[in-house]
Order: sequence, then C-alpha cells, then structure tokens
Amino acid sequence: MLEVTFLNPKDKVRRKIEVEPGENLREAAIRHKFGLYPHIFKVLNCRGRGLCTSCTVEIVSGEVEPMNEIETEKLKSQVAKKPGIRLSCQVKVTDNLTVRTRSSI
Repeated sequence: MLEVTFLNPKDKVRRKIEVEPGENLREAAIRHKFGLYPHIFKVLNCRGRGLCTSCTVEIVSGEVEPMNEIETEKLKSQVAKKPGIRLSCQVKVTDNLTVRTRSSI
C-alpha cells in the first residue's frame, strides 16, 4: 500500500489515505470520502475524463508518471506557473505522494 497525504493550508487540513499501487488519484480520494472539488464542481464535473480541470492538484512530493496528452493540453498555462500542477483524474499513484488540493493552489 502507498500513502497519499492531502494538504490544504487554508483550512489547516492534512489527511492521509492508503492507496493501491496504480490506483487513480481522483478515484482513491473519492473512495476515502475526501473532496477534491471546490464549490459547485462537487456536482458539475467531468467525472474523471480530464475535460473540466476542476480536480487540479499540485504534486508537492513523490514521483508520478509524465503528463499525458489531455493534461498537457488542459494545463499548459498553469504548468508554466507551477510545474507540479496535475489533474488528479489522470494521475496513477505509483509512489507515496504529498498533494496540495485546488482550494490552496
């Protein structure tokens, strides 16, 4: 089992979850009842298809696979400002991660 730590400094929340190797980050967060989506996007999101960018997170530490085409296209302007920005729906967990959620990016 791998460990993912979610950070949200604005709310001073730090939560750790256990994740199977290769599991999707978004799906793991949902399975553990951890909300990644801000405001209305809790209901109005693309359900993990990489279309809406509302599940954007920042990988603070840990190794992840390179961005796929969907992420490269959707996040090109944000990645220039912060290199660790990723779509949680497109990230497979292959290492212990520390992740900053969107509400604090």
